[in-house]
Amino acid sequence: MGPTGRGRRAAERRGRNPGVARRDPLRDRPCRDHPADPDLVHPAQLAGARRGPTVRCHGIESRSDAVTRIAAIDAGSNAIRFIAADFQAPSSYDVVHRIREPIRLGHRVFTSGGLDDATMDTAVGAFRRFRREIDRLGVQRYRAVATSATREAENRDRFLDRIRAESDIDLEPISGREEARLVHLAARTRVDLSRGRWILVDLGGGSVEVSLVDDSGILWSESYRVGTVRLLETLAAADGCHDSLEAWVGRQLGALTIPPPEAYPGPTAFAATGGNIEAIARLALSYVDPLKLALLPANRLDAVIILLSAMSVRERIDELHLRPDRADVILPAALVYRHFARLARTDHVVVPSVGVKEGVLLDVAEQAG
Repeated sequence: MGPTGRGRRAAERRGRNPGVARRDPLRDRPCRDHPADPDLVHPAQLAGARRGPTVRCHGIESRSDAVTRIAAIDAGSNAIRFIAADFQAPSSYDVVHRIREPIRLGHRVFTSGGLDDATMDTAVGAFRRFRREIDRLGVQRYRAVATSATREAENRDRFLDRIRAESDIDLEPISGREEARLVHLAARTRVDLSRGRWILVDLGGGSVEVSLVDDSGILWSESYRVGTVRLLETLAAADGCHDSLEAWVGRQLGALTIPPPEAYPGPTAFAATGGNIEAIARLALSYVDPLKLALLPANRLDAVIILLSAMSVRERIDELHLRPDRADVILPAALVYRHFARLARTDHVVVPSVGVKEGVLLDVAEQAG
């Protein structure tokens, strides 16, 4: 039996898929370009799928001496995420705890230049909670990183100093290039990059990192200051602008590009990471396992865009059970992903369900040996 509406909403608030078959919102609404049946290809059927690393999700539990407990904090522009995991080897881990704090650090940074006091206070409170979790769980190693909102904030030094003083956590602003490296590190554990080359797109609240990768590493990478929160905030602040959201996003995407496919040999696939593409996949497909790859056909992505465009933010919350801080950014996110899917000339998007925080975990584990 599937989860109740309340269960689905609770799972969405926790940022986790309930992991069972669910209602297909696209099937319940008239929508052009929508195939009759959902299309989810099992990872074993994908060219370029791989099994590793071994990842399991458990509740909070004590660890044995044979494992290393590692934590990662990703202070993004739309939310702050904490994850703790036990590593038996550098590529084999069990997730023991995760937290998502819906704190929008990008609020006002992208228009006024700095973090406002209320947002800063809320974020510092979250880091105090993370410190308690680190101590309670017996975490041995951790790394905390911050992305575009923090690195661009004019008052970031005061923010970082407060976090250090009040939580004893060193928050490290990282570059777009480092973001891309961490995402690549995580993605290669889910996708076999030896089969051709991949366009890897990681979309956050403040920026999008676009890379051309294969099994040798990152061949080309670019960070664009186009993120979902930034798009919403700059549109709201654009006096006299009467563009629709879709028109505004379309104009901002004009400069975003990738190396032309004919410039490099071999097949090219497209993989997308970030919380929004995972939410889009859950809307487009009847079943998504967060521990496996999902294959999102491009026409299903188009159908989700049509669905979201016809709904208000309130309707997305009530009818699709999206969190408020997901419901307002998911449409611009879908438009960005479609832009890159078209540039890559692909008919599907691979969703590996990993991101910066998993890359941080793996990076710390690798350094720990």
